[in-house]
Amino acid sequence: MPTVAKVVPAELSGAGGTLGVVLVHDIYGRGPYLRTVADALLSAGVPSASVDLFGGQVPATVEEGMRLREALTDDHVLATLEEARGSLLSRLTGPARVGTLGFCMGGGVALLGACHRPFDFAVDFYGRVARADDVAGLRGPVLLLLASEDKRITPWAFAELLPAMNRAQKRVTVELFPGVRHAFHRPDGPTYDARAAAEAWRRTLAFLTDLDGGARGPSKAQS
Repeated sequence: MPTVAKVVPAELSGAGGTLGVVLVHDIYGRGPYLRTVADALLSAGVPSASVDLFGGQVPATVEEGMRLREALTDDHVLATLEEARGSLLSRLTGPARVGTLGFCMGGGVALLGACHRPFDFAVDFYGRVARADDVAGLRGPVLLLLASEDKRITPWAFAELLPAMNRAQKRVTVELFPGVRHAFHRPDGPTYDARAAAEAWRRTLAFLTDLDGGARGPSKAQS
């Protein structure tokens, strides 16, 4: 089994302002897709730090990515997120807030990080955590984006995650997109849905705007 032993520094995009996002990749690792997301955030005035959980390794297939994911430990994941958070905070101004945003595997990591480290919010695109009750550690709101035809994540979210959020009295906004499948936001994937992806991105920017007190300027939605 491959090992992931080192924390790779985050890839930074933008500076200034009082709001920043730590981006977490999906099973394919840090690559062009995550960079397009960082660019979309930057065009909306939101600096970001893109993590690399796979220690510089780039999976060529889903199977290879799964093997790398299985080699991850919570300690490694949280250390990587913490490095990114510190690097990003140093580029922001004033009493800044930093949250997480991730897709699929990265959505679960984004939520995990917000449960166990001092992140101020989380945006989870169809990702899950191993222990739903970990949400008791959240410090801020969560935006959860789900696909109605996702047979693994969406049933889990309604059966386990949302009841845990309710028990812990945590704020969560759920956006359920009908007729689409898991990973609908990834433009080069087989389940990509342009309309749902664009709408999900608009909802994401609206969530960030609300956190930043309405200070975000208009931005073209990613699609």
